[in-house]
Amino acid sequence: MLQAIALYLGLDEHYFDNYVYNGNSILRAIHYPPITNEPKSAIRAEQHEDINLITLLVGASADGLEILTKQNEWVPVTSLPEQIVVNVGDMLQRLTNNKLRSTTHRVVNPARQFWHTSRFSIPFFLHPKSSMSLQCLDGCIDKDNPKAYEDATAGEYLDERLREIGLKK
Repeated sequence: MLQAIALYLGLDEHYFDNYVYNGNSILRAIHYPPITNEPKSAIRAEQHEDINLITLLVGASADGLEILTKQNEWVPVTSLPEQIVVNVGDMLQRLTNNKLRSTTHRVVNPARQFWHTSRFSIPFFLHPKSSMSLQCLDGCIDKDNPKAYEDATAGEYLDERLREIGLKK
């Protein structure tokens, strides 16, 4: 996937290889338990963007994932067999100076008749090595799209974001 992104950006096909080999990627199992009481909200996981380069989701045990379109509409996304859902993360958004936008997404509760079921999801959060520069790529900066971000490494940016969301002091 990163090879295709690199080619799209006019980079060498293997641009990301050394940055992600032995990087800080995370495979996370997420369990949304059955709903046993009237929920306070229809949302199981509030809208957010992922911090990393890209997130890969190969299937989920139930519906619920939604993405926010450019028209500001929520659209359900289901990963069918032999499909992979790919979300752009904040690090790739910074690197591309907003040419590729981080995917805003959320997880909503199932219809009432499915409250008795669990939802399992196993996303792969592809993080680069902490030393990777997230300096905006030269090919993504021009007079109509000036540089939008200060230079930072992936490690510096990750630390900043983890502090912002209260996961690191």
